[in-house]
Amino acid sequence: MRRRGFTLIELLVVIAIIAVLVALLLPAVQQAREAARRSQCKNNLKQMGLALHNYHDTYTMFPNGNVASTGGWGMSWYMRILPYVDQAPVYNKLNFSGNQPGWAWSGDAAGNNNGSVISGIRFSFTVCPSSPLNDIRSAGSYNIEHPQYYGITGATNGNGFVNNPGNRVAQCCACCGGQAGTGQITSGGTLMPLTAIGLNALTDGSSNVMVIGESSNFVWSAPPPAGSQTVDDQGVHGMMMGGPNLNRVEDFNGGMMDRQFNLTTVRYPPNAQAIDNNSAWPGISDNYGINKPLNSAHTGGIHGLLGDGSVRFISDNINMLTLRQLCTRDDGQVMGSF
Repeated sequence: MRRRGFTLIELLVVIAIIAVLVALLLPAVQQAREAARRSQCKNNLKQMGLALHNYHDTYTMFPNGNVASTGGWGMSWYMRILPYVDQAPVYNKLNFSGNQPGWAWSGDAAGNNNGSVISGIRFSFTVCPSSPLNDIRSAGSYNIEHPQYYGITGATNGNGFVNNPGNRVAQCCACCGGQAGTGQITSGGTLMPLTAIGLNALTDGSSNVMVIGESSNFVWSAPPPAGSQTVDDQGVHGMMMGGPNLNRVEDFNGGMMDRQFNLTTVRYPPNAQAIDNNSAWPGISDNYGINKPLNSAHTGGIHGLLGDGSVRFISDNINMLTLRQLCTRDDGQVMGSF
């Protein structure tokens, strides 16, 4: 008895059905992967929140957003929380004093070996898995981590928000010209230059103040001759770099501060992008302007860490007045849902 095989038409039908099923399955797989990446991103912020609270338990205050050095560039808040994210061995090798402790440079400018201590180390809690950015990059003489989360110094006035008195606003930044020098830095947030505050200063309630925000995607497309190359705003110095000023924002009383790394003053909506060039976006620069937008590769928004240690997904469509209030510790507003 002869066995009947598949005809060519039947085989093509089977292949077509399989192709349709694969096409239907792939988006679900991609969505599942992105859900896992978003969960890890959220967990990164939870780790940092726990670290900040453990730091607070030890010192009764959060770390300074940035610390300067008498020799120049000091350390960022990231370096202060290392013992509380299982990185005490790295922390214990760092020199927090002396000349330029935050600058990863081996020449005369920096009288320490801090760059070599963290060179090549990937601090996973600082990196969003969904990010297209290259997180370990050159920072002078060493390749070091460029974090994808920024401490919040506050928010600029605007959209009906006028909570910043004159002495809580400074122009920024006194370096490099261009858009980097057209920013504004405020001290209404939680992590500010040369300023350490405790939970008691978050008078709006710790659940109503954003302490750290995600910034893990490209910001603008470079003009010619770079063509379509996309640019991020992480700067070139990485996670160690703090600031060079030995004064607080209030001490400038509207004057010009220098750059402050690993911090941002919120001025734009989440995932705001300047296409082709950044001329229309004051305070945003590939040389580290202070008004770096909170952004991500996640669909629809970014993650933010609140003062109580919880993490919220903040929509691209959030009202800007609400966002500015969320970034300010003492504007008297209870946020509720956002």
